[in-house]
Amino acid sequence: MSSHTAMPVAELKRIDDAPAFTARLDQLVRLSRERHVNSFADIEWVDAIPDDEWWLSPELLSVHGTEFAETLSEAQLKRLSKWECINAFSLNVEGERELLTALSAQLYAPDLPHIDTYIHHFIDEENKHLWFFAEFCRRYGGKIYSSKKVGVANEQFCREMDFFLLFARIFLFEEIGGYYNVVAGGDERVSPFVRMIHQVHHADEARHITFGRAILSQSKDIAFSAAGAAEREAAIAHLQRYLQISIEALYQPAMYRDSGIEGGVALRRRLLADPARREHHDSTLLRRPLKFMNEIGVPLQGTAS
Repeated sequence: MSSHTAMPVAELKRIDDAPAFTARLDQLVRLSRERHVNSFADIEWVDAIPDDEWWLSPELLSVHGTEFAETLSEAQLKRLSKWECINAFSLNVEGERELLTALSAQLYAPDLPHIDTYIHHFIDEENKHLWFFAEFCRRYGGKIYSSKKVGVANEQFCREMDFFLLFARIFLFEEIGGYYNVVAGGDERVSPFVRMIHQVHHADEARHITFGRAILSQSKDIAFSAAGAAEREAAIAHLQRYLQISIEALYQPAMYRDSGIEGGVALRRRLLADPARREHHDSTLLRRPLKFMNEIGVPLQGTAS
């Protein structure tokens, strides 16, 4: 599926003319300018992050709540938290890189001055995120994991639906990352420098999520009215697959290996099938985005379904 196709000018103008939407974008532009952070200069990199500190909250670990977690010592769990942190930040590197390409293609669509202005801020902020997540992974992990995600099918959608799906994928990606930011960024058990990175990221991402909710609310009916019944069903299936792929990427076999845990591929399969993990995905990690998507009439299901 192409994520570079712009919606028809007439349809886009209908989004841009909505007063509440325009006011929200104006507010986001103002906040981006007022809260601008120069991450390239402002982050003071520490020499090292100790392996005996938490790099992620214990509750964020992929083994949390399972019988396997009970077989690991606190030292082993902290070691795992390091590599789960590297994996989470690596996913941000991959996601931000794809996001920058897709957002750039939306610039200077006719009759969209408000979207155009905010997307420039969006791109600026995501570019800084891409840099500091990559820098973190290289400095403290010596690598950036490749998730080897299998992409969603190369389906063809009408331009209106293509536009909606682009921002729906961005929204889902950022909601998942936002949950990690909020939990780890507010957890005093987490190593201070890692906690700060989460906080810096969340300061921008909170605005991006607000933008995502606004633009999806405005464009959903336009997209689903322009598409036929089969295309609407395909669009929902497309997002359902994207959601599943995003969850599976959190269970990177290499992070288990680097933590000293053998059988990473088998462990990944075991954890993804674990009822406790499925419950965590649906009731905690995905609760907010699933609730929102269902409220706007896009019935996505959790991993336990």
